[in-house]
Amino acid sequence: MPKVLFENETFNAEEPLQEEKDLLRKQVFRYIAASNNFLTNLFEDNWPNILAALGVAKHELKAPFKGMSAGDGEIALQLIRPAHVIRTTGATETAANDWSVTFTADSDYWIGFGTNNTTAINVDKRLLLLPMAVWYTQGVAPTVEELLIQAGGTTYPKNIIRHSFVADNPTQIRAARIRPLLLKPKSTLLVQVYSTVAHTQQLVLVGLAFVMGDLARADEPTTIQT
Repeated sequence: MPKVLFENETFNAEEPLQEEKDLLRKQVFRYIAASNNFLTNLFEDNWPNILAALGVAKHELKAPFKGMSAGDGEIALQLIRPAHVIRTTGATETAANDWSVTFTADSDYWIGFGTNNTTAINVDKRLLLLPMAVWYTQGVAPTVEELLIQAGGTTYPKNIIRHSFVADNPTQIRAARIRPLLLKPKSTLLVQVYSTVAHTQQLVLVGLAFVMGDLARADEPTTIQT
């Protein structure tokens, strides 16, 4: 069985067809990253990881890749949506397609469910995620300084994202890269934050989603498949 190396981790994969690779590159840079220097630079630097993620997605989802025009039974391509990771319970998505979160001062939780979002979510079996960055889309006083990410049984060293607050960063966007992660279908994810003060803002998980066509088209998913 083919293998791919992703950030020093080995995953089972299926080699994409050349036309699937070409479609991926065209849509990532011509449409998804169009007119956004931060996304363009992020995806260019992570292109080997993006190709690896496509191979793992084909193996896990067992379907052809058709990109932004995928139908049922085909793998689609999207940016990560709030409904992919923001939950009200273990099996129910939040109704609102919104990244807005109210953080308390000191330690708090961002991605998770249950009381205070302290329980890891299950990734939908129709979905593979490739998170690569975070950014803030509202609020004059971003407060989150650190992210503690737990994926499956691994808790990674904290991502320090304080520099994303600087207005004169090279891309003029309040954004920070994180260690890229590959979240397979049925895996788990929990993200804890450390904030300087309490604040409500949009903290966005930035990256690509390889997702079955029916889930990609769902306006407000109400259940997940595990």
